[in-house]
Amino acid sequence: MIIDQETCIRCGECVHTCTLDAIYENEDRVDIDSEKCVECGNCLRTAGCPTGALQQDELVWPRIIRKYFSDNQFKWPEGMRYTTGYGRGTEECKTNDRTGKFRHGQVGVVVELGRPNTGTYLYNAEKIIQTLMKAGAEMGEKSPMTALISDNEKGLLREDIRNERVLSCIIEGKIRLDDLEKTLNLLQEVSNEIDTVFSLGLVTRMLNGFRSPIEPVIHKMGLQVRPNSKINLGMGRPLCED
Repeated sequence: MIIDQETCIRCGECVHTCTLDAIYENEDRVDIDSEKCVECGNCLRTAGCPTGALQQDELVWPRIIRKYFSDNQFKWPEGMRYTTGYGRGTEECKTNDRTGKFRHGQVGVVVELGRPNTGTYLYNAEKIIQTLMKAGAEMGEKSPMTALISDNEKGLLREDIRNERVLSCIIEGKIRLDDLEKTLNLLQEVSNEIDTVFSLGLVTRMLNGFRSPIEPVIHKMGLQVRPNSKINLGMGRPLCED
């Protein structure tokens, strides 16, 4: 995003709409910190700039990667398209009763880095990817983060996007249930190296209706589970039977 200083009247309407405090007012002008800006477009949509001074500059690679992750109205290019082509991740567990993506004995691992008012650099995502690979995870096939991995053995992201900043991003993987404790221990270790907030979601098939196979492992480690979840009703059988 840029501000045309010729037409800006310093009304300040855009300052309060920025999700990462990247727009600020000086003594004689309103400016945008291009390093903080993640190109989410929220200011352009909601500020209602009265003179049109607030504008979207032309975005090229790798800068444009910020918009792909931060603006859910901006569509990914054909070569990196997944599901609907918008947003930061796939449908995760939401359609598991139809896709059979997660089977018995498997656990989906979903790590969301960053938040509004916080953001994240993609080098943090690289650390999470490397951690999950170390735990033996299979990375999400249609996830945009997986598409940005340049070295599938070392879990390295493309060099040109590693230092780009985004509002948030999602790393998706799948592990064996037997590897859950090891995976959680590794994520706890790497959390000390991450310079932003992140949340961890786990996807599991329930046993005998409503018994979770992952809770005994989590409780054994002294961890607490937030009492919120996304639950599939199993209406897509028979794909969910295995």
